[in-house]
Parts: sequence; C-alpha cells; structure tokens
Amino acid sequence: MSFWTETSLEPRRTFRFRLGSTNGLELSNTGRAPLWWNAKTVTKPSYSVSSNEYQLVNQKYKVPGVVTWDPITINLADVGKTVDNLVAELGTFGWDKDGTRDGLDKTKVQGATKEEIGKIRIQQLNAEGEVIETWTLEGAYISRVVFGNLDYSSEEIVEVQITVDYDYAVLQ
Repeated sequence: MSFWTETSLEPRRTFRFRLGSTNGLELSNTGRAPLWWNAKTVTKPSYSVSSNEYQLVNQKYKVPGVVTWDPITINLADVGKTVDNLVAELGTFGWDKDGTRDGLDKTKVQGATKEEIGKIRIQQLNAEGEVIETWTLEGAYISRVVFGNLDYSSEEIVEVQITVDYDYAVLQ
C-alpha cells in the first residue's frame, strides 16, 4: 500500500515545531519557561558513524566506529533583547563582553560548565498541535553566534544564527 492512498497517515510539515530550553538562556523575554517563539528555523539532530577498515589476509572488513553528533543551527528573528542575552551568555563560559578573560574570577572560569543553557528541546507537532516527536539535546552549549546582516536594499527582519554543539540527542 502506498503512502498517498493511506488516509490515516499525515506527512510531517516543516513549519509545525516548537523550540525551547529547560533552563538558563531566556530568549523570549516572557519571564516564563523559555520557549523560543522567535525561532524561524532549526535543523534537527543528525549523526555520522566513523568507519574502521581491517584487513585479514586478502580480505578487507569494515566495522562501525564512533558516533559523532553534528551541530544544529537555529535562526532567530532579532526581537527584544535577543542579542543582549546571547552576548551575556558568554559570561557563563568565563568571558567578558569584549571577548577577553581579564578581570574575571578564576574560580568562575574553572567552574563554568557547558550545560548552562539547559537541555534544548525540539518538538515537532501535528495538525492538531500535539507533540509527535521530541528531540532533547544533552550537554548542549552555544558554539557560534552570527548576529545577522544589515542591508539598505531590504526590509526583512534581522536574523540571528546560532550554532549549538551537544554530546548526544535523545528521541522521545
């Protein structure tokens, strides 16, 4: 039976998702649990498996190696204090706003953890708004932020691009 003739199946749509973190970084400026309502796009987690090749006499065998989870990219609309909060996030890693470590308490630098932003959750929704898939990124931290482009010839909203690295993802 093909997909197109099965009336009970619904294809997953790219525009039905929610993004948020369990604690830490507040990008929505609502004062509630952080739901990043200004997220325009997010890549779902992906991984790659290394391959090891061994030779026994005249035969080569390939065996799977280590699993590496690839970073995800989040594009946010620049609203409210999004940029201020992302710059302040540098402090959780022991950096001043100007990108230096001068004048910081050394115990804070050594005590900084990569889990300050909490667990990032990507939820995919169905047509009724019910959660049908949840990815939880464990050990997530922001590894790169691009604050957008400015252009006189455009009236579009400025986008902030965030790259998030993590240890692994759990599908629920």
